[in-house]
Amino acid sequence: MKYLRFESVGGASGDMILGALIDLGVKASDLERALKALDVGEFALRAEPVVRDGLRGTLCRVEIPHAHHHHSHDHHHAEPQHPHHAPHRGLRDIEAIVQRSALPEAVKQDSLRVFRRIGEVEARLHGTTVEHIHFHEIGAVDSIVDIVGCCLARHLLGVDAVMVGPLPQGRGTIRCAHGVFPNPAPATVELLQGLVVEQTDEPHELVTPTGAGLLAVWSQL
Repeated sequence: MKYLRFESVGGASGDMILGALIDLGVKASDLERALKALDVGEFALRAEPVVRDGLRGTLCRVEIPHAHHHHSHDHHHAEPQHPHHAPHRGLRDIEAIVQRSALPEAVKQDSLRVFRRIGEVEARLHGTTVEHIHFHEIGAVDSIVDIVGCCLARHLLGVDAVMVGPLPQGRGTIRCAHGVFPNPAPATVELLQGLVVEQTDEPHELVTPTGAGLLAVWSQL
């Protein structure tokens, strides 16, 4: 069996996990070509080598044509969503997008588990049902590509099981579509139940709901 262990000393978001998986050997061009099967509109997947504090890695970005900005993390930013990010998709909308694609069945099911886990947490927090949850950041094009792209990359790497080391948590407050929330976001706290977390003094969102959803689901498979 092939195991993958995440030691997320700087946090975890969808694009960070995707960059790490690309760095392990998945070609970004292959991912982009396969992800075009998703009916989410135009996008480009950019992966480039970077050096931070003397260590090399891969920075991954999902670029949306005509968008004024890109969210390097997938949740809780002060800037409003741009129309091209097509916010407010419901879980059924996302499930239909994934199911209609030509992606491998294992990738579809892996992706849907992550979306449903996040949807269940959001529904519980907002006092409604998962069918009535409208995703804001998670329903945006870049977040959909991040989640499905991570699941596809894991599939291409042939990873059988995922282990997750302690995840760092920031402090202070963060802004999202629903207003100002404590950091880490309530959804992130719920998603990380059962995983080991470590409190830090960083005044930033270190683990996003997308990153938490991916790692939580993968660690239980």
